[in-house]
Amino acid sequence: MPNNPCARKAMRKAEKARLRNRAVKTSLRTVVRKVNDAIATGDAAMTVDATKLATKKLDQAASKGYIHRNKAARLKSRMAKRVNKAAATAAK
Repeated sequence: MPNNPCARKAMRKAEKARLRNRAVKTSLRTVVRKVNDAIATGDAAMTVDATKLATKKLDQAASKGYIHRNKAARLKSRMAKRVNKAAATAAK
């Protein structure tokens, strides 16, 4: 347990930040999973919509500091590769 008021406040702030970070990261995993599900179903329109939303959410999380900007870029790049590969497969 914290022994002084500053440490108590720091503990409260850390707990709030932990819960906020956890919520954001959970929502990011959800939107990325929706993209993967859309790719698996083969629905092109749903894939495009899910990709746009996931890209937006990843950029927002990176700009707010919830995840590192390079991680957001890496996730977007891998997602785009999967989407492009699925589109090329569907076109054939």
